[in-house]
Amino acid sequence: MDIVKLSKALMQKQTRKNKSPAWLLTEIAVKKGKELVKKHKVDEKLVLASLYLAHTVFSPEWQDNTQKNHPELSSNFAKPYLKKWKVSAFNQGMILNSIEAHHNKVLCRTKTAEVVKNAECFKFVTMEGALIYLHELGLRGIAFHEAVERVIKKMEQKKSLITLKDCKKEAEKNCKDILKVFNSLEKA
Repeated sequence: MDIVKLSKALMQKQTRKNKSPAWLLTEIAVKKGKELVKKHKVDEKLVLASLYLAHTVFSPEWQDNTQKNHPELSSNFAKPYLKKWKVSAFNQGMILNSIEAHHNKVLCRTKTAEVVKNAECFKFVTMEGALIYLHELGLRGIAFHEAVERVIKKMEQKKSLITLKDCKKEAEKNCKDILKVFNSLEKA
């Protein structure tokens, strides 16, 4: 079974059901994950499956219990699927740790989990990700200035979780550019 295709299909189904997160944000994380896999020599299938499964339980509500606990909830949700898909116990452990560790509440036990966490966080430290998130907040009826504040807060939170040296450097530059644009939007 192709674990990446199965994980992607499950995430697409759950995204429609949960009405979040924005699918384009997921794709940014997956793209970054593919890039980091090559640099850090980890298993692409495990990284991509983890990135797709990391938000299978999610909520559009700002900082509600589901949003706050989605790494653990998504891990629990993914477990029976990984068994059904006949993923080895070892790879299940790697995927589940990657899902649970992407917010730093649980330690990354492998380089795979660290790559997943960095790819996942990276989507909020790109101009594209910031604009997608701003748009998403607008669709949820959040006032413009509050939405801008949330985008900046999310960007800073995610930047603080990035651990890979190459990601940190790129995130620093990106965040400066994002702040420049968003500060000018705030003044408009």
